[in-house]
Amino acid sequence: MNIQFGLTTVPTFHKLAKLPLGAIVAKGWIKDQLLLSKAGMGGHLDELEPKMIARPFIDYSMFEDENRTFAAGWCSEISGTYWTGLVQLAYTLQDEELMQKATAWVEGVLAHQEPDGYLGGYPADTNRMADYNAWGANWCYRALLSYYDATGREDVLQAVYRGLLWFCENWKESKTDYVGSTIIESMICVYAITGDKRLLAFSEQWLTWLEDHSRWQNKVSQYLSPNLPYTSMHTVAYGEDVKHPALIYCATGEERMLRASVNGLDKALKKMVQPTGGPGSNGEFLSPISAITETEYCNFSTFDHTYIWLAMVTKQAEYGDLLERCVFNAAQGARKKDERAIAYMSSPNQLRANRHCSAFSLEEANEVYAPNYHVACCPAQSVRTIPEFVRAMCMTDEEENLYLLCYGPASIRGRKLAFEIDTAYPFRQDLILTITRAEGANLYVRIPAWCKKPLFEKDGVKCALVPTDGGFMLLDETLRAGDVIHITFPMEVTAEIVNDADMSGKYPIMYKRGPLVYALPIPTQWSSYEGTPRTPLPKGWSWFEAQPDFTGTIRFKEPWCVAADEDLDVGIITVTEKESSYVWSEPAVELSVPMKISPYTYRHAQAKNLEPTGQVRETEGESFPVTLVPLGCTNLRITYFPRQKKG
Repeated sequence: MNIQFGLTTVPTFHKLAKLPLGAIVAKGWIKDQLLLSKAGMGGHLDELEPKMIARPFIDYSMFEDENRTFAAGWCSEISGTYWTGLVQLAYTLQDEELMQKATAWVEGVLAHQEPDGYLGGYPADTNRMADYNAWGANWCYRALLSYYDATGREDVLQAVYRGLLWFCENWKESKTDYVGSTIIESMICVYAITGDKRLLAFSEQWLTWLEDHSRWQNKVSQYLSPNLPYTSMHTVAYGEDVKHPALIYCATGEERMLRASVNGLDKALKKMVQPTGGPGSNGEFLSPISAITETEYCNFSTFDHTYIWLAMVTKQAEYGDLLERCVFNAAQGARKKDERAIAYMSSPNQLRANRHCSAFSLEEANEVYAPNYHVACCPAQSVRTIPEFVRAMCMTDEEENLYLLCYGPASIRGRKLAFEIDTAYPFRQDLILTITRAEGANLYVRIPAWCKKPLFEKDGVKCALVPTDGGFMLLDETLRAGDVIHITFPMEVTAEIVNDADMSGKYPIMYKRGPLVYALPIPTQWSSYEGTPRTPLPKGWSWFEAQPDFTGTIRFKEPWCVAADEDLDVGIITVTEKESSYVWSEPAVELSVPMKISPYTYRHAQAKNLEPTGQVRETEGESFPVTLVPLGCTNLRITYFPRQKKG
């Protein structure tokens, strides 16, 4: 969703805006992945779960349940989430078939709107004051506003506007304290376009109401405080809610609101967002960092969405680093590489992905790979993860200047400046920008926080970079069509001690190169089974368990039973770049890291994903080279390595 400067009718205080949906088109490995998504869950989840996903906003379809209000809530959330992803997938690929599919859904939703303006998934005989009514409706509105952003269709905007006014009128005295407040996002976006102060007033009243009535960590005063208790809130709800004060700032300029969101996110990043990018969510609630702390897939998309919003509001390049870290690492590591299944829960050290391996969940199958589960929230969220990343790669300001927030192969078209990015980033350090239109706008680029000596050359001549507030650099003010800019972000291998003090206190070691985290891949045996989806899967679709392949291993001394030397000179780590037909299934780069065997680190027949005993590990023999690959190329892996005992 977007607040475009050119469309606003009232003063707004955000510093950047997204380009219209479709102005950034995927290329290279990103396009390859999105095409796999089209052939997989992205293009077919509505067919796999028609009542839960395809039609709840068209004819109030929902799965059969004795509690119709409950069923309406789940279906509203999951359907709206899927269509939010599908619309963005369609226009990021510029795929006619998917665009037609999106249009058919939009037409059905518009025809379904009730005469009084209600637009949602709750039938009249359910409780329309339920928290998930506003939560689910906002997902529908996100999809519709994305479609409006891509097409400019005023009837779509008007439908969302009328739906929001229904909530303003009918929920005047009815607020909820969990996730219903996410509708503030659509309220503020449409307020910026229409100038209707009822939308802003409703949003401000909701945040005020939460101060005295919320059971959760979603009050402005709590965001401003230094405390964030573990297990005090559903992680995905925190990730959604923490941006709301910043959205109010967009409309009012009230600095306290912006500080609340920035501080609320900062303390989450320090306490429970893994170095791999995965927000800790054991049992789906706020959890500390550790090798086996799990992330519910919803959180990858939700936190990424909040990073994007705060990048727009603040013009701080650091949010691009956070976005890349999450998308390139933990989020990819929880996807089956054919895009036909994801893991509901995943962790940095994932020895198994089966029905009983979770160390925290009571649900039987939270760590298997599946396209729909008993509830399809996480698969639906996974559809939007990569398209939303592409949308956020480049932003614009009021003068039509462009800001490169993230990197990857793409075609980017602003109103005054357009260019192509050809690269295999993040697997390679070189990018080529070819300017195709230049009409006086400037280009600002993010220098990744991990990059010490970036190099920019235009037509073979070194470019001068002018630093700006927020971590962006102004790139050459004399850009012309036909200019070719070579960018190099030298990628050095680094080792990091993981601060898991609040969970395990083992302080394991992880390895990074550029934006990528590296892991030891565990050879995997996949087995398919029927699973327990609400709608039986058609032929060609399945649930999967993943187990380590022990063939040829020595019991208790498997190749993944290793420990790392915390004093290792990273300069001796070898980097090998390889050819790859698809980067997530055939790693395009590997690290060779000397380690030692640490016997009995992981049990041969271990049922759960557990950590090894002890803060440091006994080892035997000499160091030998261990091959690590990007975490996103794995499904089973060791990412955080125990430390070797010294002496």
